[in-house]
Amino acid sequence: MSIKNITVIGLGSMGTPIATFLLKARCRVTGFDIVEERMSTLVPLGLKKAQSPKGAAKSADLIILSLPNWDIVREVMEGKEGVLAVAQKGQIILDTSTVPPWETKVMGEKLAKKGIDWMDVPISGAANQARVGNMVFMAGGKKSVFNKVKPILDKVGKKTVYVGKHGDAAMLKLVVNQTLFLNQAAAIEGLVLGLKAGLDPDVMLDVLISGAAGSDLIAARGRDMLMGNFAPKGPVWLAIKDLGLALESGERLGVVLPMAALYQQLLLNAHYVGWDKRDATVVMKIYEHMAGMKRKAKGSRSRHKTK
Repeated sequence: MSIKNITVIGLGSMGTPIATFLLKARCRVTGFDIVEERMSTLVPLGLKKAQSPKGAAKSADLIILSLPNWDIVREVMEGKEGVLAVAQKGQIILDTSTVPPWETKVMGEKLAKKGIDWMDVPISGAANQARVGNMVFMAGGKKSVFNKVKPILDKVGKKTVYVGKHGDAAMLKLVVNQTLFLNQAAAIEGLVLGLKAGLDPDVMLDVLISGAAGSDLIAARGRDMLMGNFAPKGPVWLAIKDLGLALESGERLGVVLPMAALYQQLLLNAHYVGWDKRDATVVMKIYEHMAGMKRKAKGSRSRHKTK
């Protein structure tokens, strides 16, 4: 079966870039989101709006899900107005959401009995990276299905990787996230230490980015962190959910993840003080408080302890 009609369900920070790149590649795309404005924004590019997941899935050869959590994925799939109400043998469904590996594996097995191909295809890349096509797709499921969808995903991201069986890509995404969050923690600790010691922030950032400790995270967010700009690129509430999935996976597999567990507590602290919608790097403010540091003004920090 050739892929002619594509549906994207969930037009948020990742779903909108996916749909946008497909439309710009002249693909026929139908979209659905509970926020009407998100669909309307893409209509000038050629998007066909649907009124429900059920309506969006009808006649689609390929359905791409981009949703916040597994509960919503399950509702979109199995609800009264869900995809499975009209799903047909031969359709392909890709779930790009960050979800529990054990759940997506069960969904794949369930749909296989109906002749529907399901793949977990999470994305490595933040929303700002997605907008410029800097995404890596990780795919779990049948290799034959991967070969069919890879040309489509290559129109959207910079790299598409086959990981293995159902659930493997979802698990790899949790590994990626855990590594990212621990990188974030290390960057925050280092920056706070340097600031408290009185180092020049610009010099410190330059050396961190260009030296052995450099990372995409420091390059992309280091300046904002030093300036106290915690506008959400990856909000606290999402970090708590994603790191929580890694910790639950560790528990199921018998793997101890002490550093991840500690950083989750700091993220929860940020949640408790009402910073859910701020970028997860706002944890830096908690470190500063523990170090006795106080801002002099927006974008600058005192290097003295408060009393």
